Amino acid sequence: MDMNQDQPVRSQNPLKEAHVFKYFPDLKSHQVFASLGILLVLIAYGWLISDGSWTQWPTTTTDYAQLASSFQHGSLSLEIKPDPALLALPNPYDPGQRHHVTYLLDVSLYNGRYYLYFGPVPALFLLALRFLGLGNIGDQYFAFAFISGMLVFQSLLIVKIWKRFFKNIPAWVIPFCILFCGLISPIPWILTAAQVYDAAIAGGQFFFLGGLYFLITALDRESISVGQLLVAGTSWALAIGCRLTLIVPIGFVMFMVACWAFRTYSRTRRFSTAVRPLIPLTSPLVLGLAALGWYNWARFDSVFETGFIYQLAGPFLQLYRHVLFSPLYILPNLYDYLLVRPKIIRIFPFLESGVGSGASRFPFISLPRVYYANSLTGILPSTPFVLFAFIPMAFLLLRKKSVENQADQYLFNWLTISLAGSFAFGFAPLVMFFWLAPRYAADFIPSLILLSIVGFWQGYRFAMDKPSLRKLYVAVGMILMAISVIISILLVLSEHAAQFQQFNPALWHDLINFFPRLH
Repeated sequence: MDMNQDQPVRSQNPLKEAHVFKYFPDLKSHQVFASLGILLVLIAYGWLISDGSWTQWPTTTTDYAQLASSFQHGSLSLEIKPDPALLALPNPYDPGQRHHVTYLLDVSLYNGRYYLYFGPVPALFLLALRFLGLGNIGDQYFAFAFISGMLVFQSLLIVKIWKRFFKNIPAWVIPFCILFCGLISPIPWILTAAQVYDAAIAGGQFFFLGGLYFLITALDRESISVGQLLVAGTSWALAIGCRLTLIVPIGFVMFMVACWAFRTYSRTRRFSTAVRPLIPLTSPLVLGLAALGWYNWARFDSVFETGFIYQLAGPFLQLYRHVLFSPLYILPNLYDYLLVRPKIIRIFPFLESGVGSGASRFPFISLPRVYYANSLTGILPSTPFVLFAFIPMAFLLLRKKSVENQADQYLFNWLTISLAGSFAFGFAPLVMFFWLAPRYAADFIPSLILLSIVGFWQGYRFAMDKPSLRKLYVAVGMILMAISVIISILLVLSEHAAQFQQFNPALWHDLINFFPRLH
C-alpha cells in the first residue's frame, strides 16, 4: 500500500460536503479543525488566567513594566532605589542578614542598584507598545500572549507535519492534538501563576517554536527561503533574550542545520549553495548575542553575567555559586521530573502534586544544602501520552521507512531528530539545576509533545490496513490524551485552590459541591 496516497475524499474530509464549503470552496477541512481546536484552547486559557471569572485578571507581578519604564528613561537599572539599610549590610546577599530590611525579592543588587536578571526582550516589546499609547500592564498579560503564541506555532507545526507526511490520516485528529498540546502541564500551571518567571519562560518558548516553524518551512522548499531563515534566526535571538538556557537546544538545532548544509555540499559540491541557509539564520543570532553581551557588561561589568548570581533570593546563592549547576542533581531531578506521582485526595479536585522526593531515592548522593524541590508531578504520571514519543525514535533506530520518497524521508528523519534533540537539550540544563519547579518543564515539554504526536500518527499509519487494531490504537491514544489533559487541569486547580477561593469564591464553592467526595 502506498502510504503517500490520500484516502477517498469521503473518509479523508468529512466536512468536505458540509454546507459551509459551498460558500467557501477554498476552505479545507484541516483548516477548520485546526481553527476550532485553537479557539477552544484559547477559551480555556481565558478561564484559567482569570480564575474562572473571564473578565477580571488578577495582577501578579509588574517587573517587565518596571524595566520598560527604566528603558524609557534611559536606564538599565530599575527606578526603585534599594533601602540604605540593605546597602549597609556586610553581605546583603546573605538571607540571614536581611530579616529586618526591606528589599525586592528575586532581583539583582549590584553597585547599589536593582536590576532584573530576566531576559529584557518582553520589556523591549512593551517599550515599543508604549509609543503606540499602551500603558503599564502586568506580567500576566505577557504570559497569556506568549502561551497563546506558543499554541499558534505548535498548531502550525502540527498542521504542517500532517500535510507534509501524514495526509492519509483523517483530519479530525488535528483538533484533538491541538487541545492536548495546549492544555497539558505545565501550560495551565503557568497561566494560573502568570508571574514574571512564567512570562520569561513562555516568551522564550514562543520565540523558539516560531523559529523552528520558520526554519522547517524554509528548508522544505526546492529553493530555500532566505527571508524565512532570517525570521527564524531573529526569533531564536529573541528566544535567548527571554530565556538564556534556550541557547542549548537552539545550538543543537543549529548543528542539525549544519548537517543539512554538509549533506547539500556532498550532493552538489557547491560550497555557496551549502552555506546559503547558514548566513541568514546565524546573522541575527550573532547580533542578538552581541547585544545581550553588551547589556550584561553595561550592568555587571561582564558579558557573561546576567545578574543571576547577584540575586536577592531565598537561598544564599553566592555561597553555593559553584554547585548551582551540578551532575549531582541528575538522578534526583530525573526521578522528580519524570516519575513523581500525584496524591489522591477525597474532595475536588481529587489530585494534588506530590513533593519532590528524588533526593531521598538516592541517599548515596550527598546533595548541597541549597538543593530544593518544589511540589510537582512527574511527566509520565501526569502526561502518559508522551510514551508515543518512543515510536519515532524506534523507527529511526530500526531504520524503518516512514515515507516513500527518499528526500522526504531525510526531511522527516531530520525533523524527528531535531524535535528529540530540542527536548533532550532543553531538559539537560534543568536536570543539573539545584532548583526544581513545575514551570521549568515549559522549556522542553512542547518539543516532546510534538514528537509524541508524530509518534502517534506513525503508529496510526502502521495500523492503517488492520481496521480492528487501528480502532483500538486510536481509542488508546485518545484516552491517554484525555487523561493527560484532565490530570493537568486537576493538578493546577489543586495547587492554586487558595487563589481561586480568593478571587472567585462562588465558583470554587460550586465546584466543590458539584463533585461528590471520594470514599
